[in-house]
Amino acid sequence: MIIHSWNVLVILLIAAIGYLFGNIQTSLIISKLAFSDDVRRYGSGNAGSTNMTRVFGLPYGLMTFIADGAKALAAFFVGRLLGGAIGLNVDDAALGTAIGGFIGGVASVYGHCYPVFCKFKGGKGAACCFALCWCFCWQAAIAASVLFFAIFMITKKVSLMSVAGSIIFAIFTAICCIIGWAPWYALWYTLAAITVLIIRHHENIKRLIKGEESKLDLSGVPLHEKNKDQ
Repeated sequence: MIIHSWNVLVILLIAAIGYLFGNIQTSLIISKLAFSDDVRRYGSGNAGSTNMTRVFGLPYGLMTFIADGAKALAAFFVGRLLGGAIGLNVDDAALGTAIGGFIGGVASVYGHCYPVFCKFKGGKGAACCFALCWCFCWQAAIAASVLFFAIFMITKKVSLMSVAGSIIFAIFTAICCIIGWAPWYALWYTLAAITVLIIRHHENIKRLIKGEESKLDLSGVPLHEKNKDQ
């Protein structure tokens, strides 16, 4: 692919827009609107759907998970639109559309994990990556999702589900690329997305190795309710 100077500007534009989409910290918005509180004050201090579930309960965790996934999808499709409409690649409009989506999607994961408006302290990217799996390689997403949820049902450890699930998805994506079901660039952008997810889970990985990682009790009393009772 020939990269002209104006192509680079389009790439930067899509990446910037995707990053800004990722900066929308839905956990903070929901916790502020619903409880006039900040989820980061409790639990792990993380601005993600898992901590939202621990602190405020499963409904709010699911709302956050869905909203975080939605913003990643929005970044992906806006990237596709701009990549095709503005012309990310002058020689192949279809390729420009596809790559634009991948760039926007991956940028949203980095924006979610390292949001400039929250001093670069965001979530861990699991919901964003899960949503993007279906855009990057839906065949691999189907296969990986079965194992993804099986891991959680067996272990009740979200971090293990997220890290192992992302690696499994990358492996299935590679297989799809080898047999011709997906283009090779799907794998490269997959690796770019899950790399930051794994980095953001580095403390969880240490606890998993030591056997100290906590489980997510979906039926337990939310931390916010416990604090109110004290």
